[in-house]
Amino acid sequence: MQAKQNSMWKGAVLTVLVFLVMIGVLVYGASTVNTRSESEQMAELEDSVRRASILCYAVEGRYPDNADKLRQYYGLTYDQNKYIVQLDSFATNLLPDIRILTIGGEADE
Repeated sequence: MQAKQNSMWKGAVLTVLVFLVMIGVLVYGASTVNTRSESEQMAELEDSVRRASILCYAVEGRYPDNADKLRQYYGLTYDQNKYIVQLDSFATNLLPDIRILTIGGEADE
């Protein structure tokens, strides 16, 4: 009888451990997907800013000074509560450096 109870406890402990490991794997996977999604969103936003800047140059003959102009006249949309778009221009005929910052985050150059 004692051996049966020990076997049941070992089985229960093993089941709980497997369950906890599965939850850990699930949480880790969700956080990895979230991080990957965030970097993909930043890359897409940078690509959109680049395309809108090139469109601005094609229409006006000069690159934009800031993202406000791209939003107002060239259809650029993004979550302004989540991202800051900076355009660093050296000259009006050169594509500006595009910097996407996450609010409360780090730069993607």
